[in-house]
Amino acid sequence: MPVLVSHASADEPWAQWIAGSLRAAGHPARLDPADRAFARRLCAAPPGPDPVLLLLSAEHRATPADWTMLAQAPTLAGRLFAVRLDAGAAPRALRPLPCRSLHGLDEEEALEVLLALAGGIRRENFGDSGLRPTAEW
Repeated sequence: MPVLVSHASADEPWAQWIAGSLRAAGHPARLDPADRAFARRLCAAPPGPDPVLLLLSAEHRATPADWTMLAQAPTLAGRLFAVRLDAGAAPRALRPLPCRSLHGLDEEEALEVLLALAGGIRRENFGDSGLRPTAEW
């Protein structure tokens, strides 16, 4: 199962960068733009080890009921992470969850945070680089 990156439509550039960075580190990643049904969709995701990154900003239009549903979903227990994109506080229902902020970080620092959430670099998923060892090496 891929790392799921849920985001508001206004945060699509962030979501694209995050998914691309995770893919470059060997993690399959899937974007899940937030709509009226996003919380139910995330709660119905099959259980598994891969994280669900919930990108939060002032642009996110989820309701308090959506946040509560996500925080209480058994299928997301231990793998739902709130990722702040701006300086705002996480919604009250999500505050008990692990929350990281990318606000004010440079690209390298943000990548370190994301890789820590995703479990590091997955070398087994890189595939063949096309480089072949030679006898001179």
